[in-house]
Amino acid sequence: MKKRLILFVLILGALAIGVCSCKAWRTITTTATCVQQNDSTNAKTTTTISTKTVEEYQGVKK
Repeated sequence: MKKRLILFVLILGALAIGVCSCKAWRTITTTATCVQQNDSTNAKTTTTISTKTVEEYQGVKK
């Protein structure tokens, strides 16, 4: 009886490993800064734009 249970558990474990897939994530962050200067007043205006993109990949075992 114990041998059958062990064999059953091993078969379930092998199936679980064989069917598994994997996930991966990649985060991309981009920053751009623009400085504008007014010639008559020497005033500076700084603008910063930041973007963040998260990509998800789903791997499937064939």
